Amino acid sequence: MNRWEKRYLIRFILGMVGYSILLPLSIIVAQRESVERPWLAVLVALLPVAPFLNAMTAVLHNVRSQDELFRKIQLEAVLVTALLVGALTFSYGLLEASELVPPLPTVFIAPCMIAVWGIANAAISRHYS
Repeated sequence: MNRWEKRYLIRFILGMVGYSILLPLSIIVAQRESVERPWLAVLVALLPVAPFLNAMTAVLHNVRSQDELFRKIQLEAVLVTALLVGALTFSYGLLEASELVPPLPTVFIAPCMIAVWGIANAAISRHYS
């Protein structure tokens, strides 16, 4: 493992650990503070965004440091993700507007995108190997 990979892994793991710790804490604190100080509830609720963005920026820098084939695979995986998650959320939104299904919290869209991206990445990588 070269120094760029180590740097990426450290930054990514720290970002995801921070996100994993701050997410449940922010939900608990925001629910308690929402009545007395709404501005504090908003600030606390958005705390997990910072480490999440740090981790995703690490992914972006990692992709930029790779060769052309790796970037092509990532691009295809992102396009497949946008297509699938976009179609699913659009379809669900239409069903939701028709009141045929319960509302889906938008907080689930980003984890769904990351999961689909991982699966698409693995499938597309197999295609090129």
